[in-house]
Parts: sequence; structure tokens; C-alpha cells
Amino acid sequence: MNENKRVGYLGPEGTFSHEAVLKVIDENTNIIPYPNILNIFESLANNEIDEAVVPIENSTEGSVVITLDALTFFNLKIKAELELPIKHNLLVQKGKTIDDIQVICSHQQAIAQCRNYIHNLKKPVHTMPSTANAARYVSELSTAAVIGNKILAKKYDLEILDYNIQDYSNNVTRFIIIGKDDQKQPSGNDKTSIILSLEGDKPGGLYEILGIFVNENINLTKIESRPSKQGMGKYIFFIDLEGHQKEPSIKKALDAIESKVSMFKILGSYKTITVEGELK
Repeated sequence: MNENKRVGYLGPEGTFSHEAVLKVIDENTNIIPYPNILNIFESLANNEIDEAVVPIENSTEGSVVITLDALTFFNLKIKAELELPIKHNLLVQKGKTIDDIQVICSHQQAIAQCRNYIHNLKKPVHTMPSTANAARYVSELSTAAVIGNKILAKKYDLEILDYNIQDYSNNVTRFIIIGKDDQKQPSGNDKTSIILSLEGDKPGGLYEILGIFVNENINLTKIESRPSKQGMGKYIFFIDLEGHQKEPSIKKALDAIESKVSMFKILGSYKTITVEGELK
């Protein structure tokens, strides 16, 4: 008898990562919350779970560097991606008003995405490990409010005092589904992610790499550097490009690049899962 698929996510229940994983699973999936992203990668590498959903980038606050670093270290692949609209709300115990609130609690990312709103409230802020942890805290403390999603209101019996308080209306977090294998065949609407490091201090090294993409008419959707942790001034580059690694032009470009760099890794070829709206 086959066991149900096991999918890990950044918990606890009620977080935006929980919301994201609920968008992509079916009824035969067991979802398992983890306290941090590194634990998720370790469990996946050790076959304790089959897949995982982790945040990699927010449209307001940029990349999730822990995820980028883990992708470098672990031999895992990106299977798919999804972009989840992030709608933040201010939640309080039922019957409480803003005048009753003495402190605003949430995860540091949620706080960062609502800076203007919080500034206008002129109330102190308390960062917590997750939005769910903050909601649990608020459910026990009548003078605190939490910034989070609608799931938290139902789970912790809270009232939404103010809706959609994020600084930017198009606030989106990009999540990736990771596993042991990526998408093997092109679908015609794919993306490929790679990482590389340049050889030494070769002048124009990055320019040469980018020129290969230009020559093959390949569109890059993202390029970002991270310290390689091998010394000051040494970097790893994360590159997202349109197309599947098995497409002739993509394969030609990647083969050429691999021969010119000191480290090269294909993180996966995958397609985007479309999601709409918030969970009720």
C-alpha cells in the first residue's frame, strides 16, 4: 500500500507558507510544518518528506536568502513555482479597538511589508517567529494586535480590525516546490534556474556570460548575487531564464557557460502554478 505524499512547509498552521501549500496539494497529501527553512531542506534530503513548499522571493522585500543558500548547498531541484498574492490584515481580540492596542506583533517580513501603516499607527512593534505565533500571542493578550492573513482570524478566534494594510497593493510572494527531481520535459511555458560562480577575478567574466544568453536570444527574468562565503569579493550568481534546459538554444547556452565558470549548477526547469485569491 502506497503512503500518501508528504509535503513540508514553513509552519506553523496559519502562515502564508501554509496558505501556499494548501493551494498546490490534493486530498491525498500529508502536509508537515517545520520551524525553519533549513529543517525543511534537511528533511527532504533525508527522504523524510517527498516535496516541500518554501518562499524564495517577495515583490516588496526581495529574496529569501536562507532559501537561496540552501539551494546552493543541497542537491535538490525546483519542480514548480507559484506566486501568492499577500494580503495583510490587522487582527485583534473580538470587541477591541485600535485605542486598546499597545503593541503590534508579527513576523519580521509581515512587519516590513506594512511599514507605512505601522508608522502611522505610532505603536511599538514586537517581531515573532511567525504570523501564527503572533496570532496565538494576541489571542491571549487583549492589548496586542497581529498582522497576518484571514486564516488566523478563524483559527485563533480574532477579529479583523483593518483589511489590506500592506504598503503595496501588488504585494506577492514567490514560492517554489522542491524535490529530488525537476520537470523533465518542456511544456512550452517554462523557466530554468541556475547558479554559477566565475573563475577568479577574470575581467569581464559576468559580461561574457550574459553575452552567451544574448547570442541565443534567451530572456533572463532575474539575476542576483550572494556571497560565496569563500572570502570577500567572491560571489555566486543566481539566474532565472525563460525556457527549459532541454530546448536546443537553452542547452547550447548552458553548455557554453558551464565550460567558462568555476562552479555551475542547474536548480531545475519548471512551470508556474497559477493561484487566485486568498483562502477562505
